[in-house]
Amino acid sequence: MAWEFDAPPDGAEELAALLEHSGVDYLREGMRFRFRFTSRGCAWQTVCDCRGALVLVYGLHPARVEAPETALALCSRLNAQVTEGGFFLQEGRFVFRTSARLTERFEARERIAAALEYNAAVLSSSWERLAAGAQGLDLTF
Repeated sequence: MAWEFDAPPDGAEELAALLEHSGVDYLREGMRFRFRFTSRGCAWQTVCDCRGALVLVYGLHPARVEAPETALALCSRLNAQVTEGGFFLQEGRFVFRTSARLTERFEARERIAAALEYNAAVLSSSWERLAAGAQGLDLTF
């Protein structure tokens, strides 16, 4: 007989509960969640895809990439600095992806919150470099 706490947590249920508890206005499309995130005066769209006990968090920088070669080189430099997740280009925009693997119910929301917070911190701290990189400029810090 399996106990309920033995089953892995459902990422979509846990994420929805966290967002509702936090008062976040979000749109849910099946296992995909969309909402606006703001930090340090910056605003962007965050998309979360839930795959069972895995929650993937994508922070989308709003600047349109005009110079893909420069932008890809910037992604590489930034990826060398982050410890979790990674930058890439998709549909002409910078994306930063992190994830939360949920193993136990009692800490599921904490893991999701940590992935969201890390994603926001990295994206907002890289904001100016990403905006410049989208235009083909290289801001070295």
